[in-house]
Amino acid sequence: MGSDSAPKNELETLKLLKDDPICDILVCGKGDYEKLVTELGFEFKLADQVVGMHEIPSVAIRQKRNSSIGVLVNMLKKKEIDAIVSAGNTGAILGFSMIMLGNIEGLSRAGIAIALPAESGYSILLDVGSNINPKTIDYYNYGQMGAILAEVVLEKKKPRVAILNIGSESGKGDETRQKAYKLLEESDIDFIGNIEGNNMMKGFADVIVTDGFTGNVILKFLEGMIDNIMTMLKDEVDDVARRKFGRFLVRPAIEALKAKFNYEEYGGGILVGVQGVAVICHGHSSPRALKNAIKLSSDCVEFNIVDEIKKRIKT
Repeated sequence: MGSDSAPKNELETLKLLKDDPICDILVCGKGDYEKLVTELGFEFKLADQVVGMHEIPSVAIRQKRNSSIGVLVNMLKKKEIDAIVSAGNTGAILGFSMIMLGNIEGLSRAGIAIALPAESGYSILLDVGSNINPKTIDYYNYGQMGAILAEVVLEKKKPRVAILNIGSESGKGDETRQKAYKLLEESDIDFIGNIEGNNMMKGFADVIVTDGFTGNVILKFLEGMIDNIMTMLKDEVDDVARRKFGRFLVRPAIEALKAKFNYEEYGGGILVGVQGVAVICHGHSSPRALKNAIKLSSDCVEFNIVDEIKKRIKT
């Protein structure tokens, strides 16, 4: 019941998964759709409440424990399932997960991490919406967790970690960032210092740490910018190529570039720092994006990302 197009996109995702299964799937939602889900061959769990996109998360957590989000997080807590994926109300997913699952011992706040396209491969960006006022220790923990994610998900051997700031010098930014700089500098991770916004997508850092407000603004800006640039680039290239009879030579390069910067590639953000695997998707996620988000959650389970963070986090 999560996405903006629910349940259409979710049902289309199930059709994709039926033809190309990734893992065992349990679908949770309103009883109206049980028959459609079971006919596709998937297990169904009834949830008689729905958290709307515009509902206040704190109210939903108190009043809608029987929503699909509440039911699934409770199942995850009881270890009846291994991971959850949702394109629903982000605040509700965060709230249910933090309250019911709890943070990993030693961590004060969880964060949302995404794969950020770069000139060479991808980088991890966190936080992108969970913690808008992080403390010094939060930046430090995000750096550690980001490095673990980069090793496990992106297969980076020694991830380079940076703090997003208004300048590269150690004295830049507010007092919290300056203190976080010193903490990360003294840690055993490969901390390369501050990184400015114009260098984020150049691949200089494998992990970029920021506050949730800034991270979310960057995420939304990049999505819109990339869509606009790709549209304009396609139009310009088509116009030139049409006149020069070379459109079929140029178009594959454009499509490859578009695929690289497509948010659907990873499908969603990973909520790191809680005691369970939760992947949060865009409300406008397509079936392909939702499928890839399920693949991401399955990979996180396979690589024991929660246990890796528990073992290696240093407070």
